Amino acid sequence: MNKMEQRHFLTLSLLCFLLIIQPTTNPERAWLLIEERLVAVPYPVEARIVNPPVSADLDDDGIPETLARNSRSLTILAGGQNLWQSPAGWNVIQSDFTDLNRDDTPEVTLLVWRPYKPWPVDEFLPYGGRIAAHQDEDGNSCHLILVGWIGDKVGEIWAGSALVNPVTTFRATDLDGDSLQELITLEGEYSHTRSSPAGLLNVWEWNGFGFTIVFSQEGFFSDLAIAQEKNNQLLVLTP
Repeated sequence: MNKMEQRHFLTLSLLCFLLIIQPTTNPERAWLLIEERLVAVPYPVEARIVNPPVSADLDDDGIPETLARNSRSLTILAGGQNLWQSPAGWNVIQSDFTDLNRDDTPEVTLLVWRPYKPWPVDEFLPYGGRIAAHQDEDGNSCHLILVGWIGDKVGEIWAGSALVNPVTTFRATDLDGDSLQELITLEGEYSHTRSSPAGLLNVWEWNGFGFTIVFSQEGFFSDLAIAQEKNNQLLVLTP
């Protein structure tokens, strides 16, 4: 074997070695909800991405509300009037019109990071601090919050405790065709940066008081989308 052949052989060997040790990640995948389980199905060649609505009538007065977000805060507007402003100190990552609490009235679901607060009862329990780990190194925790019409104004209608695993993004849609929305989330860890890929794909359902996980899938997920096929079947995409 001459020097040229040796170099080619070494180059080929190196490429084979790199292919063997290259860590694998999940390819683009599609998921179908069957009996409260997400089942992997072929990725759709032709499907329409379903985006959240850009407006909704929260108070049923015939005037649709819209959302205005800057880098950290959210404003709910109606006819140019400011109906609600997210509090100072909140970092609103995502906001969509939904009906996740299944009351046939639209609300706004917010994905929020805000300063961590323990449960008030922890001050009295001998072994309090059960959610103390639910925060990042800067002392911020991740929450899902529902904002909607209460009496004669817009306000919080439900706010969850600091999440065990911080949500990186969410979608709300009726996956099983029962006219009730499910909450689909990608979730990471507080020890990771907020731009890190998620390690969990979860499906949640409203239980009357909050959300319950009905399905959880471990993996490597960078994004989340909902797609509708020609037969109107909805799929969860993890591109």
